[in-house]
This record gives sequence, C-alpha cells and structure tokens, in this order.
Amino acid sequence: MRIWCLHGSLQTASVWKPIGNAIESKFGSVQVEAVNLYENEYESFGDWREQFYEKVEEQTKGEPSLLLGYSMGGRLAIDALVNNPAMWSGGIVVGADPSLISDNARTNQLQNDLEWARRFRTEDIQELLNEWDRLPVFCGRSNYAIREISELESEKISRFFDVFSKARQRNMLPMLRKLKTPPLLYISGCDDLKYTKIGQDLAASCRQIRHEIIPNAGHRVPWENQGTFVSEISVFIDSVLNK
Repeated sequence: MRIWCLHGSLQTASVWKPIGNAIESKFGSVQVEAVNLYENEYESFGDWREQFYEKVEEQTKGEPSLLLGYSMGGRLAIDALVNNPAMWSGGIVVGADPSLISDNARTNQLQNDLEWARRFRTEDIQELLNEWDRLPVFCGRSNYAIREISELESEKISRFFDVFSKARQRNMLPMLRKLKTPPLLYISGCDDLKYTKIGQDLAASCRQIRHEIIPNAGHRVPWENQGTFVSEISVFIDSVLNK
C-alpha cells in the first residue's frame, strides 16, 4: 500500500521525511509518497484533483492507496476523497476545515488570502515566514517541522494562497456525511481548540470519521508530538491493511 502525503501552506514535501521513515519502519509493505504540491501549476481545486488522480493511477496501477493531509493538504485530501472515494482505502486528515458556509466568512477569507498572496510577491520571504509562525492558529508554539527556505518560491506560494483559498473551496461537509467508505481518521492537537471542535463535529455527524486528539500538541501535530502521532496513525493503517 502507498500513503500519499500532502503538506500544508509554507511547507514542502520534505516535511514528511521523518514521519515517512517512521511509518515505513513499522510497516514493511507500506511505501510513503511525499507529494510536492508546488510541482505543477493549478487553476482550481478541480484542476489539481484531476492531475493528482492521474499521478496516483499512473504510479500505483491499482495498488491500494491511503491519503494523509495536513492543514491545506488536509483540505486537498478531503477534496480528493469525496470526489472519488472508491480510489482510496482510507484517509487521515490533520487540522483541516471541510467548509466555510457563510458568504461573509468566504468574503473575509478570500480578502485575507489575497493579501497574503500580494505580500509574498512583494515582501521578504523570511520576514513573512516569521510572521506566519506567530499566527494564533499555531497556539504560540515554535515550528518544529522541517522548513528549507531554499525550497520555497514566493511566486508559487502567492499563487497557492489564491487558488487554494478556503473561500474557493466548496462546502464538502454534505458529501462527507453521505460517504460510507473509505474510513477517515481526523486528528487534532489538544491545544488546537478550533480544529478539535471541527474534528468533534465531524465525528458526530459523519459515520465513517473517527477523531483522535493528540496530547502535547497544537496545530502542527505531526511534528510537535511525532511519537504519539505515528502511533495513532499506525493503528489506523493497520486496520486498513487488515480489513
């Protein structure tokens, strides 16, 4: 089985290396594929989804696949899952929002994301990364995830803030509620109150979703408490392999 890992905003595929190594050391039959989301240019969620499906089908040739996505990558993972559930054996979503329901929330989100997009085209990237890491969503915690600034391109980051804004993503909650398969594990950090509430609501309204709260972690769960994170997803991976 392959696990396709989708990184978050201002991350690159290399962020999954320690997680991938830990998973592959536990499961000899599992291969971790860290996806470089900046590899191609995309016009929309649908454009990304079709290119991603093609990539997965080309490499797996029918081999079972599981999705693991964090934050922005988690939203993309949900999108890929609900639009072709038969393609996946399961999904793991970390700290991601499946929907913005109100028009006002969408308007505010788009304005915020377009401003970030503008700033990444015109301002110093290191200063912007420092500001990003101080956002309340990260619960006042330092960034322990791998970040190679040389791998980040301001223009591509700017484009992603626009194309993959939450405001441009349709509400996927109704589709999640209708899904019977594949199973989905939603993970949040105990200090990440916003996404813990989202996880609790999803588990309560979607029968195929299980929610786990990881202790000693905020929003960047996989890197703030790697040991517990890997243990939790290993239980899920094992259940998928032995289904």
